[in-house]
Amino acid sequence: MNIRKMTENKMFLGIINFILVAIVGLFDFITGNEVNVTILYLIPICIVTWYIGEIPGIVAADISAGAYLASDLINKKSQNYGIVDIWNAIMFLAFFTIVVIILSRLKKTLIREKNLARIDFLTDIYNLKGFYDYGAREVDKCRRYLRPISVAYIDCDNFKQINDTYGHQTGDELLKVIAATIVDNVRMTDLAARLGGDEFAIMLSETGQEAVKTVIERVRKNLQANVQNKNWPVTFSIGVVIFNNAPETLDEAVKKADELMYKVKKNGKNKVIFEVI
Repeated sequence: MNIRKMTENKMFLGIINFILVAIVGLFDFITGNEVNVTILYLIPICIVTWYIGEIPGIVAADISAGAYLASDLINKKSQNYGIVDIWNAIMFLAFFTIVVIILSRLKKTLIREKNLARIDFLTDIYNLKGFYDYGAREVDKCRRYLRPISVAYIDCDNFKQINDTYGHQTGDELLKVIAATIVDNVRMTDLAARLGGDEFAIMLSETGQEAVKTVIERVRKNLQANVQNKNWPVTFSIGVVIFNNAPETLDEAVKKADELMYKVKKNGKNKVIFEVI
């Protein structure tokens, strides 16, 4: 969904919720002292807060408190006309605002936890779940608009030797260097992930064959340079599949890139194989 569409949806939702506040206020006015409908103001307030944001939620709270006050003053529900009514409206506004803040913080926490579930805790790039969640959407988009997409599968040769010789702490440091090097050498729009163990993947969407080859060769060159600087005896086997027309599923692309990577490992390692489909 593009930014313009999102903005239009938020504007539409804001208008609908303003109408809901007006309806609740009208109902509050009609029922007078017979029925307390104050709790109903929370419906538009919560909807606005959850789907649009905290600031719009506070605005909705202000409007709701104003609608309550207007209805209360018109009906003269209180014998102490004026001050008590205003005080009650302020208390309701405080209550509404607290609800907005709590709900907003809850949503932010849920989003943060959801995002953390997609991030590899060691390398701070996407994990397998994150790669498939976001990558599948990108494949669908490229297939819909007939745009190219490429997937590179990277395996660190002799990684077990690092763990056995230098220890797991050095192995973890190596994985961090690999992840950082990949991120430093691809675009912000490209998707980099650690799929598990010493295996990584890169997705490059809407990128031509020559550009893909340039990026992957740059990644490989810098990976090798960075591990050599650390005197780590490892190399990299990389399989890259370039789809001129996006595949049906992300699984199809990953499987093909994985097959190419294993072909490299069977033929001496430390190379890149490209295949255009």
